Amino acid sequence: MTKDNYGELRQRVMKLSPSQRVALAQQLSHSSKSSQRLVAYVVPKPHDSALNPSVLKDFLKSKLPNYMVPAAIVPLETLPRTANGKVDVNALPEPKIATSNAGEAPRNAVEETLAQIWQDVLRLNAVGIHDNFFELGGDSILSIQIVSRAREAGLRLAPNQLFEQPTIAELAAVVNLTPAVAATQAVVTGEVPLTPIQQWFFEQKMESAHHWHQAMLVEVPDGVNSERVEGAIAILWTHHDALRLSFTHKQTNTDASNPPKLIQIDLTPLTASEQVQAIAAHGTQLHQDVNLAAGGLMRTALFTRGTNQSWLLLSLHHLVVDAVSWQILLGDLSTLLGSTAQLPEKTTSFKTWSETLRMATQQAEADFWLTQVEQPTLPLPHDYAETALSMEATTQTVTASLNQEDTQALLQTVPAVYNTQINDALLTALAQTLLQWVGATSGTVRVEVEAHGREQITPEIDVSRTVGWFTTTYPVSLQVRNTEDCMESLKSVKEQLRQIPDRGISYGMLRYLGNETIRQRLAQASDSEVLFNYLGQQDLTSVGLQIIQDIDVGTLRDPQNRRGYLLEINAWVANGQLQVNWRYDTKMHRPDTLKTLANQYLSVLKSLIAQCSTTDSGGFTPSDFPDTDFSQSELDDFIGQLTGGY
Repeated sequence: MTKDNYGELRQRVMKLSPSQRVALAQQLSHSSKSSQRLVAYVVPKPHDSALNPSVLKDFLKSKLPNYMVPAAIVPLETLPRTANGKVDVNALPEPKIATSNAGEAPRNAVEETLAQIWQDVLRLNAVGIHDNFFELGGDSILSIQIVSRAREAGLRLAPNQLFEQPTIAELAAVVNLTPAVAATQAVVTGEVPLTPIQQWFFEQKMESAHHWHQAMLVEVPDGVNSERVEGAIAILWTHHDALRLSFTHKQTNTDASNPPKLIQIDLTPLTASEQVQAIAAHGTQLHQDVNLAAGGLMRTALFTRGTNQSWLLLSLHHLVVDAVSWQILLGDLSTLLGSTAQLPEKTTSFKTWSETLRMATQQAEADFWLTQVEQPTLPLPHDYAETALSMEATTQTVTASLNQEDTQALLQTVPAVYNTQINDALLTALAQTLLQWVGATSGTVRVEVEAHGREQITPEIDVSRTVGWFTTTYPVSLQVRNTEDCMESLKSVKEQLRQIPDRGISYGMLRYLGNETIRQRLAQASDSEVLFNYLGQQDLTSVGLQIIQDIDVGTLRDPQNRRGYLLEINAWVANGQLQVNWRYDTKMHRPDTLKTLANQYLSVLKSLIAQCSTTDSGGFTPSDFPDTDFSQSELDDFIGQLTGGY
């Protein structure tokens, strides 16, 4: 970097606030991840001998994210210099830093409540008030659970606040600052506009649109009879308005006068294997027997397997449920089957949410999304020259998983290195894997990313406890310059993802609810070939019911229904391990191709994890300083100047 270029950079940096300049300077200290600490060496102004490191540290905590606050502040009379006048880093005194791994304990009732909620949701024994939510393994879906549980404890938060204040200390400072949301507790009825994801569904023109389901099989607690189960289902039906939706030429919320009947099936005469087969057969029939126009998109069946042994099958059309909704429903069902306790108050209705989407304007984001869908991307290889539409009937799934040690590092070690989130790493590895598949060392691949969609589009909205299909999908054209350089790719993908407005929700709003010109341009663009969805940490034990897994609950989608993507990749963490499912069409690809692809993806993830654990990894990227216009190379150069002791 030339002297002139340095002068320009220095002028730009001097425009930062003092706290941001301190944050840059803290990059001076980097060692291994296990012992990495930020240290500030401070030379007071002349005649200012009253410098108090504790007071200065508290000031920095009020101005900086936690990960930028120094672990120690060391006052010096002067900075040690080398013979040529540079700062002699090796001569700086060793700071005194506490070696305890325990985080700082809560200091007040609000922090104590938040800490307990974090421990419960993140499944941790202890949480410090300055621990970063995402470095503890947090994700966007878990953030909704945090908000919902805080609300039940009398603490008002918005989901986006965990992205902006990712520590308990920071979050406690903004509790109850968002406007209180008044949600009707009455039964909601009337016409409900289709949301963008629902419009996408009907746009697919499926052969059997009525048969596109999700289902859960749960164990009924001992001592709970069928009348109690049916009563609990009726309460859910009344409380969660989206369960009563019907679809004719429009979407309508019906009243609660006709709750679903509990189908009861006695399996006691059958052997264990025969019972499993019977559940699959009855489940398929339950999923098929749905009429979108008539409503009743929630069906239930109680299987009696022996004395005090019953399993309850919940079958819901995907139009009225998503992953977050299942957590809500199963938690409420556990409450109703376990006691006579009242359910928590309802949050903003699905009807109000849909109406609000239509009133919100996202026109300013149009250029961003047009760029994502209109720039050239590399097409993916096919094993067979099949041109027909992909169908559910010929779909198969390949599953691969990381071990617990690598998963733990992915959740906690990797995010701490470059202040990333889990999707940054997962999508970096995916982009590298897809480029290697097409034989390219660099290039652009487009991925459709699926997210929960429950964003804070207006201050008056809170859908943290609302059941419905809120999912959003949005296209991202990921550029990778070198597939062999995991760290460079991670930084680049992180920066690209940080440019996405409002975590992607505006794409669907423009695609289906925007002005006609924008809708047409987005619709005419080529579709993404790959859908990626990270479902978070699927710890269903937290809902209070025993979920019966690895049992076939029937055919969830009609085999003749079309599929929207060449590859569908679903990832989640279960039992401490990252699971990755690759759904593909056997008319397009051979099984061996997908097995190789799935294993290559894990290999890239492991390389990323390994590099993030090395002694020289870590640092900042431009999005860590949103008020500046640094490029990555300029930021690296400037930090290099600091490290070199200019």
